[in-house]
Amino acid sequence: MGISYRLAEFIAGTNYEDIPKAVFETQKKSVLDGVGITLGAATLGDGCRDFVELAVENSCQGTGEATVIGFGKKLPAGWAAFANGAMAHSLDFGDTQMDAVVHSNASTFPAALAIAERLGNVDGKKFLTALVLGSEVACRISLGANEDLEKHGYYMPTVYTSYGAVAAVCRLLELTPKQIVDAFSFNLCQTTCSSELMNNSKTVVRSVREAFSARNAVLSGQIAARGLNGFQEPLEGKLGFYHAYARDNCSLERVVDGLGERYYAGSLYFKLWPSCAGTHPAIIAVKALAAEHSIRPEEIERVHVKVSQRNRMLVEPEEIRKAPSTSIIGKFSIPYTASVALVRKDVTLDDFLPEAFSDEKVLGLAARFTHETVESWGKTEGMNTDVTIYARGEAFHYFYTEEGAAVGDTSFEELEKKLRACAKHSLIPVSGERMEQMIQVVKNLETVDDIGKFTSLL
Repeated sequence: MGISYRLAEFIAGTNYEDIPKAVFETQKKSVLDGVGITLGAATLGDGCRDFVELAVENSCQGTGEATVIGFGKKLPAGWAAFANGAMAHSLDFGDTQMDAVVHSNASTFPAALAIAERLGNVDGKKFLTALVLGSEVACRISLGANEDLEKHGYYMPTVYTSYGAVAAVCRLLELTPKQIVDAFSFNLCQTTCSSELMNNSKTVVRSVREAFSARNAVLSGQIAARGLNGFQEPLEGKLGFYHAYARDNCSLERVVDGLGERYYAGSLYFKLWPSCAGTHPAIIAVKALAAEHSIRPEEIERVHVKVSQRNRMLVEPEEIRKAPSTSIIGKFSIPYTASVALVRKDVTLDDFLPEAFSDEKVLGLAARFTHETVESWGKTEGMNTDVTIYARGEAFHYFYTEEGAAVGDTSFEELEKKLRACAKHSLIPVSGERMEQMIQVVKNLETVDDIGKFTSLL
């Protein structure tokens, strides 16, 4: 039995009672996080308003099956998933599974939400179970690849999470293992993303990419539900997923090792800064060094940063990373985000508004950043970041490794604060009473007898 079918059996056969409670607590945090980010993206996300409008246009104002978060609209499930998916990652503020280096809920949550609302008979336990299984599948498929695949032309985070979205959709549709394998096949024929986005600082693709994955996941599940045949081995087949994307440089046993026993979905890194996770090690480093050694921004002569090959894009091209002009460039800039952290003591959504990019103190410090790339740091060392601040004639050093990631220790209270900060930028104002209702429903989602009680608040 191949890994495609083993994953499918896991998706179809795992029940709420089989999953550790701690994993569900993490998943509920992810839901709360996802709602807040989507609310803020309605006005702050590059291209998001246009994608929502396109969803409305292409659905021809179709049957209102599922909610578009923060817009007071309902669309057919596939187009609601498309609209919410466009917003889900656009602020680059969502959770990350650091072992797999994937945003495992980015398209999983929008797709599952759309299908759950369309079905209308989904309770909180079913919804949470589908989300956990989807997140887990996204992580495990990523872990099967032995290298970063951007060099082959594919931007993989959104491709991996597309399979998680398919898994969640199929679970909610109660498909058989065979049908789930079929759905994986149809997803393979639809979803991809070009790593050329890494060479284009102004592209909107980086912002709205999950729209395609979420919509295609819904469609893949719906096609499979009709009994149409896909491939028997879409992931591991001779010309399947791992051959096409990873050039067969994969470890298939890692995909299913400990399946049902160890949950990667239960170990997520929740962002407290709205920028690429690859910038966070540098933010952590400069904040720690400044606090420990009482370093003031005006005392800094130079900041030298060593990054992995994968995170080279966060320091190059130098001219735009040191002086970003748009939100998407700033969010993917170590010199800018680390300088903001040093000058303003924190990094917030307001630091990526247009007026923020003219702060001379921040830009002056960012100009004093230098960098180098460590070619030997591969996929497993991708988050390694070495920072040295030169100030007062001394060198202050901080080396960040992935073991230093703050996984699993973000509290509900911190995420509630983040939700409120994001909701301040929502298209339609959210009252304090409604906000509190959202929080309480999510924190007790397993007790909700109808997911409509949750979506009615969105």
